[in-house]
Amino acid sequence: MTQLKALHLAFNYLQNEIASAKLKGYKSTATDKALYDAYIACDTQDATVTDWVINELRFRLEENGDKHILLCLEERDWEPGKAVIDNLAQSIHHSRKTIFVLTERYVKNGNFKTAFYIALQRLMDENADVIVFILLEPVLQHSQYLRLRRRICKSSVLDWPKNPHAEGLFWQRLKSEVLTDNSI
Repeated sequence: MTQLKALHLAFNYLQNEIASAKLKGYKSTATDKALYDAYIACDTQDATVTDWVINELRFRLEENGDKHILLCLEERDWEPGKAVIDNLAQSIHHSRKTIFVLTERYVKNGNFKTAFYIALQRLMDENADVIVFILLEPVLQHSQYLRLRRRICKSSVLDWPKNPHAEGLFWQRLKSEVLTDNSI
């Protein structure tokens, strides 16, 4: 089974489960007040990515400029000793958005898939676009989901610029996307 088919099947399954739960009277467990503006989902095993997240992304969003964005970072904010899946779900649900920092290695990782499914479930449950993609490398170029997302929610798919002069615009667009509520 291809990765796209598996994603499609999981997406359909989640839609059916959520619809069934709503019919039975279950309500969202999402909080009205998020603790964080964004949770950063990335390959924490890749030193280059971790360095970029801490020294560029965190600095640019949390410390630089007039609008400070509070990030949830695995290395800093996760509760030690707590199960990874529990920390992951809590981070996604207590953040207004989830920013996926994508590399070729990370998109093949089980942690990415788990985080993505949790964020997709939240997107469907709350009818709000809570997902932002940063493509550090050209990944998922043949993904129908990514192509569709670029058409419908193009402001939430950001490519890291190859030209250093374009980085200022990238950070502006990212801040804007994190601070904007996108109801579906």
